[in-house]
Amino acid sequence: MIAAGDRSRKYEMKRRLHICFVFLTVFFVSSGLVVPAEQAPLLKINKEYDKRTVIKKSTIPGAGNGLFAVVKIKKGEVIGELGGRLIPDNDPSRGNHYIASIPECAWQETHPYKYLDSRDYGANVSRINFAPSKINDKDTNFQNAAIKQLCQRPYFIFLALKDIEPKMEIWSSYGPHYDYEKFMRIAQVRDFFCGRLKMNCREKYTYTH
Repeated sequence: MIAAGDRSRKYEMKRRLHICFVFLTVFFVSSGLVVPAEQAPLLKINKEYDKRTVIKKSTIPGAGNGLFAVVKIKKGEVIGELGGRLIPDNDPSRGNHYIASIPECAWQETHPYKYLDSRDYGANVSRINFAPSKINDKDTNFQNAAIKQLCQRPYFIFLALKDIEPKMEIWSSYGPHYDYEKFMRIAQVRDFFCGRLKMNCREKYTYTH
């Protein structure tokens, strides 16, 4: 049989532990500490779209993997939804190249998260590579996809700008705020895109996203 004094001491210990736990919970929530990336919530998306595409080595030199159509995707159709982890303003992962800004019209729904980190859970469309819309002021017609922001989930979708045939690589713009310069100044990348236009870019080379 447990003595009354032992029961009292155990009750007091449990009470103190409970108070301590509540205090720590309030502290972490109110202190604004960054939630580790692996604990940030994942954005739920329709991954059925991934059956229409495949990730494999890009045709662009030095670009790593790219995205290719498996079936014909008609103009205006959804290629896929961009997934990933929802992150706040002060998250350290904001420095990577897979960060997308959630449109302001969705902030009330996503609070306190304003960004989407699609590096690890972005679905197939997160591997769509960039191609310039213009080189030396000439239209390239390289881009066959475009990203569209939404005010409700999934917040980002990629749409086909033209019919995309099976085995074709899918290229898009990342918008005006992405830093393209380091990649686009690689000589092999420049020569690849200019070569497709039968253009000599050794003396003059400008591009538009």
